[in-house]
Amino acid sequence: MAVTATEVQSLADINYKSKIKIVLLILLVLFLFVFAFLNFYPIGDKIKSIIKTTSKGQGCNPDFDQIQMEWLLPKIVVTDLMIPASCLERVGAPYKFSNLTINFNVINFAPFGLPFKIDTEFNGQPLSVYYVIGINQQMVRIKDQLLNLTKLSPLLGENVKIAGNVTLDMSLGISKNTIDNIDIKAQSKDLQIPPQNIQGFTTPSIQLNEFYLEANSENHPRIQIEKLIMGDTDSPIRANFKGKIDYQEGNPGMSPLDLTGEIAFKESFKQALPLVDMMFESFTQKDGFYQIRLGGTLGSPTPIKY
Repeated sequence: MAVTATEVQSLADINYKSKIKIVLLILLVLFLFVFAFLNFYPIGDKIKSIIKTTSKGQGCNPDFDQIQMEWLLPKIVVTDLMIPASCLERVGAPYKFSNLTINFNVINFAPFGLPFKIDTEFNGQPLSVYYVIGINQQMVRIKDQLLNLTKLSPLLGENVKIAGNVTLDMSLGISKNTIDNIDIKAQSKDLQIPPQNIQGFTTPSIQLNEFYLEANSENHPRIQIEKLIMGDTDSPIRANFKGKIDYQEGNPGMSPLDLTGEIAFKESFKQALPLVDMMFESFTQKDGFYQIRLGGTLGSPTPIKY
């Protein structure tokens, strides 16, 4: 239906005032106020003061150079964040994260809450983490990220000796400051285990190459290992396991293991480490693989016949 000139004139005469204009004016004033406040108020100094007050007398007291706002793509930038080793129940130099940025993301529905994307760098390794603050629940997500384990070794700790590049996809649910669910997928094509001491003897360097882990936990602290595959045809060790780990927070090395599967060793590896034959001579073999159960703890696994 065509619109006449008279109707166009009548539409132009409508007075859009009162509520709409007032709301727009209020929003504009609030935006300008917040913008001016965050740009000129020493927010970094205030946050430092709060951290020092709440962390007083505790071993974990993070620090940073400054905090500033950027408005092109709205975000908070934290310069030279320092996390003391004591925050991870360790001793030594603090961990330094350069140019940490916190970006607001779109609304998240699992859990429903405020989502953020955190980008930083540690020891030359870029890190991206999604973090959601929900109602009585939080979620941490690392999505298909390529990690250089050598660069991250200070964070992993002295007891974790491993090198190579791993692609990690992880979802971590937290409720009441306690982990209540985990979902992990990790894959590598060049995983290497440096020499280390296991039950009193030192292993040679092991180039596993292939590595795949799929695990989840809907009843924490029990972690269900769906798949754990290590090694390829060129590796000195090949293994395939599944089972469970009862994770011990604060002391992961003491987490009880209950894994079943099979493992095979190349002849050259047996010759370099004669104790292997002694340990596994009584185990059943199938197509060159020893059929075993891994008990003990995560820090000291024990092969058991089954």
